[in-house]
Amino acid sequence: MEEYLTALEQAFITYRQDIENCQKKSRPTDGLLGFGHSLKDDACHERFDERIAQTVSDLCKAGPAPETAEQAVALLIARSDSASWPLAAQWMLRAIERHSLPLIPFLAPAAAARLQKDYAARYRPWDRLPAQKEVLKALRDAC
Repeated sequence: MEEYLTALEQAFITYRQDIENCQKKSRPTDGLLGFGHSLKDDACHERFDERIAQTVSDLCKAGPAPETAEQAVALLIARSDSASWPLAAQWMLRAIERHSLPLIPFLAPAAAARLQKDYAARYRPWDRLPAQKEVLKALRDAC
């Protein structure tokens, strides 16, 4: 099961590298008035989403142990909290949190309660997007 956690971690590493490469190639006027190539329009976001979705799907098919599911969920929901990511990537990191939903039924109730408490504290109610509300509800229901 470690290989799935490693694959999730590698997806984040590759995404950061893709973003950095895109930023190195960009010119100051890219994206201005819709011209040029902007980071927010780069295909790296879709590739990242696909990698995460495939890894989570494979992990769910393998039937993860509660501890593995907890590590995977924690990894998926904790990354958007990092301010070290470029602004253009932070929205994608928040959207990626929805991929934790299929893993939540594999959590032990105590782990779901811990994750729910930490997750609820991370986002103020008025800052929660639909993905965060859905994840929070699923964590509450798993307690």
